[in-house]
Amino acid sequence: MQKAFNVLGAVAFVVAALNTAIITYAVMRGPQLVEENLDKIQATIMRKLNSALTDSVTEAMPGQVKELMPALPTETGPALPF
Repeated sequence: MQKAFNVLGAVAFVVAALNTAIITYAVMRGPQLVEENLDKIQATIMRKLNSALTDSVTEAMPGQVKELMPALPTETGPALPF
């Protein structure tokens, strides 16, 4: 019985050590990974928000949106000089 408890204790120690190592790695490397992928993260969030907002507006006012779609600009012009 004591051997089983010793094995369980050793396994628990290994699991705790791995957990500590993974958390330490995530804390040390996490901000760098976010900085490297920030553009991708922002593009994904903007795409999802745009889709959700477009869908909700279309559901709220389907007739008006269909009328406005051809009249909406597809690109912007140059900035105004000041």
